[in-house]
Amino acid sequence: MPGIALSQSASQPAENIHFNVAEFDRARILAAAAAALKTTPSTITSLPTPAKTDAHLYYSEDTEWWPKDGAPATYEHRRGYTNPHAFTAHRDALIAMNGCVAACVAAWRLTGEAQYAEQAMKHLRAWFLMAETRMEPNLEHAACVPPSSTGTPLGVEETVMLAETARAASFLCGYNGVAAEDEAAGLRKWFGEFATWLNEAKLGFIAREMKDRTAICWTVQAAECARFARNEALMLECSHRFKDKLLRQMNFDGEFPMELHRPDAFAASIFTLDCLSLACEVISTPLDRQWDYNLQDGRGMRSAVAFLFPALANRAVWKFPADKEHFTQLPARQPTLLFAGRAYSRPEYLEVWKRLPAEPKEPALLRQFVVRQPALWTVRPPA
Repeated sequence: MPGIALSQSASQPAENIHFNVAEFDRARILAAAAAALKTTPSTITSLPTPAKTDAHLYYSEDTEWWPKDGAPATYEHRRGYTNPHAFTAHRDALIAMNGCVAACVAAWRLTGEAQYAEQAMKHLRAWFLMAETRMEPNLEHAACVPPSSTGTPLGVEETVMLAETARAASFLCGYNGVAAEDEAAGLRKWFGEFATWLNEAKLGFIAREMKDRTAICWTVQAAECARFARNEALMLECSHRFKDKLLRQMNFDGEFPMELHRPDAFAASIFTLDCLSLACEVISTPLDRQWDYNLQDGRGMRSAVAFLFPALANRAVWKFPADKEHFTQLPARQPTLLFAGRAYSRPEYLEVWKRLPAEPKEPALLRQFVVRQPALWTVRPPA
């Protein structure tokens, strides 16, 4: 099988699987980067919101809240259904920016061509450095429930793609001459301040302490931003939370009960496990692999992946009711399959990952697709 050396035992170290993700994904990376080269940076400051908030503040509306029939300015919660009229332009702009930056950095690492790194830096400057266009490092107005413009803790779920943006930026800042010294310092400062907001602001604190996927999304972003900003104390805190809090969200079968009660249980379970897998990858070190960590009762990443893998390989075996929306459009190349395949020397995980669509086409699903360029996550950025 080209590109993969099959191991003799699933218990052998992950190093026995040799799979060059960047080379496998070369055509897609270069196509995405070519499209990104044609883009002009556009930040949230160019996207007026329904609320009277500062143009530099991220704003969004919870898509599960709908106007109530016959009751002006009154909204009702329809869990699992997406209101197409909810304001999500800022989130969509973040997704687009991350797609451009991640593709350009992946292409730069693959080819060494400076044009890709320069284009990624243009977007990063506009979003995080330039006073006229930068986004403020907080989510005080994210996932609002109309007509209020006050944010909710669920906003942390919307910005999970910032973990990959921080990852891409850390490659650019890790090599002399790519990002100027003051720009590298500025980017680390922005992501460091965002990590501080996550850890200390009221909404960030509530998100961190929730007992569902919101806390997992918090950990992904806090850990990767802290790593980039060199906040070792917060990195250690994220590692403790992964072991003491996040793994306890699953039951003994590897299921996430809080997600299975949702009308979109399949999508919710995939998103939750992908975020948990990404958090596991971020906080793992060569000497402390969280993929091998289990609670005393045996719960750990291995059981979570084992539960969902059959349905990722064949959607027809999903034993719970089908999602109300987009069920047949899932799964795509979920990062869980890639990370777990490497961590546990499971070539069958990698084979399923390779044959799935590279990413969802539906915007509502792309918002929950946490890794756009997996080649950035299979190597460690320079210190």
